Amino acid sequence: MSLRTESGLFARLKNLDLQAKITLVLVGVVIPIFSVVTVIENQLLGPVLVEEMKQIGVGAAQSLATQISSQKLLPAAHLEPVADVLDRLIQQQIYYQPQIVRMDIWVVSPSTNLPRMIASNIDEDPNQVALASDIPEEITAIKREEDEGQSYWEIILPLRSRHIVIPRAHVKRYGAIRVQVTLKAVEAISGAFWRITATAAGCSVLILIGFLSFFLRRTITNDRLLRRTRDQNVLLAEQLHEAQRNLMNTEKLAVMGQLTASFAHEIGTPLNAMGGHLQLLADTAPEKIDQRVGIITGQLEKIEQIVKNFLQSTAKAPSQRQLVDLNLILDRTLQIVRPRVESIGVDALSDLDRAMGPVRVVPIEMEQIFLNLVNNALDSLRAKRRREASGHLQLKIQSESRNIDGESFAEISIRDTGLGIKKSDLAQIFKPFFSTKPQGEGTGLGLTICRELLGRYHGTIEIDSKDGAWTKVKVRLPYRTDA
Repeated sequence: MSLRTESGLFARLKNLDLQAKITLVLVGVVIPIFSVVTVIENQLLGPVLVEEMKQIGVGAAQSLATQISSQKLLPAAHLEPVADVLDRLIQQQIYYQPQIVRMDIWVVSPSTNLPRMIASNIDEDPNQVALASDIPEEITAIKREEDEGQSYWEIILPLRSRHIVIPRAHVKRYGAIRVQVTLKAVEAISGAFWRITATAAGCSVLILIGFLSFFLRRTITNDRLLRRTRDQNVLLAEQLHEAQRNLMNTEKLAVMGQLTASFAHEIGTPLNAMGGHLQLLADTAPEKIDQRVGIITGQLEKIEQIVKNFLQSTAKAPSQRQLVDLNLILDRTLQIVRPRVESIGVDALSDLDRAMGPVRVVPIEMEQIFLNLVNNALDSLRAKRRREASGHLQLKIQSESRNIDGESFAEISIRDTGLGIKKSDLAQIFKPFFSTKPQGEGTGLGLTICRELLGRYHGTIEIDSKDGAWTKVKVRLPYRTDA
C-alpha cells in the first residue's frame, strides 16, 4: 500500500508543469537552507548574546560601586539623603540599561553581621529580603530561571574598603551590589532571526519565481506544448502502427504483382521465339525441320523450368552451378533469335574468343540473361527500322578474357546500332518497371532481373549509349569456383 501510494505521488509530481516543478524545487531548497543558516547563527550568536547580557550586568554593578566610592556614600547610607542618592543612582543605571530588571545595594550590619538591603529599585521590606547566598569574595554571575521559565543573570559584586570610607584596620567585605539582567532580549533576537529567516526565504522564493516566470515564460509554454505534442504523438504512433500493418499488406500485394509480371516476362521471351520458329516451320526445308523442332522443344523446356522456379520461389533453390562455356550459350542464343534477326534485316556478327575458359554458373540463368539483352537490342533495332526504312542495322556480340586489378573476368559485350537510350534515362534503366519501350511492349523488368542474376555470381553489367545512334552492354563474370 505504501509503495503504491509513493508511486502515485511520483506520477503526480512527474506530470506537473515546469513552473510548478521549479516552485517545489525552490521551496524545497531555499527554505531548508535558510533554516540551517538560522540554526547555525542561533547556535553561534546565542552564547555571545548571553555573555553580552552578563557583561552589561557586571558593568552596571562596577559603575555603581565606583560612584558610591567616589561620592563616599557609605557607611552613612542609613541617612535619608544618602538613601535617596543611592536610589537615584540605581534608577540611572536601569535607565541606561533596560535589560537590568533589578538592582540592590546591601550592607553588612555591625550588630548582626548579616547583609541588609539598603537600596533597590523594587519596593520591598528590607527585613523580608535576603541574599540567595553569602557575599562572595569575588564578583560572581549565576544564570537562573524564574518560576515562569524566564532566564536571567544574577550578578553579585562585593563591596570592599575601597568602596566604603572606613578605618584601614578593617579591610573586609562590608556589603554587595546585586544585579539581575533578563535574557528576554536574547530570546527576542532569536525569535526575530527566525521571523527574518522565514520572511527572507518566502520573499526569495517569490522573487525567484517571479524572475523565472518572466525569463522562462516561453519555456513553460513550450513545455506545455511539448506535453500536448507528446499526447498527440502517442495517438499518431498508434495510427502509424496501423498504417505500417496496412503497408506491409500492400507491399505483399506489390511483391506478388512484381513476381507475376516477372513470370509473364520470362515466359513471354521463349514464347516469342517459339512463335517465330513456328511461322518459319511451314516454309522450312524438310532437312531443317528437326533443327527448328529442337529449338522449339528447348524453349518449352525453358518455360517448364521457369514455371517450376516460380512455384518454388519461397524455398531456396538447390545449387545447379557447373562449368559452362559462355560461347556455346551465345551461339544458342543467336540461333533462338535468328527468325527475328532475319525479319528485321539485321546484320548479326559474332566475335567470340574460343580460347576463353569456362565459368561456373547455372546455364539456364546465363541463357536468360543473354536472351534478354539480345532481345532488347533487337527491339531497339526494330524501332529504328520502323523510323528509317533504309539503312544498315548491325548487332555485334563479342567475348574475351580480361584481367582487371589482378582478377580474371569473362567479358561479354552486345552492341547494336539502334535508337539508343537518352542520357537522362540511363540512371533509371535498372529500376523495376522502368522501360524506354512504348507502352504495352515492355514490362521494365528485364534489366532488373539480369542484374539480380549476375549479382549471384559477383558479376556486373554496364550500359553505355548514344541517343539515336548505338547502345553497348558489357557483362563481366569472374572466374570463380565457389558455389
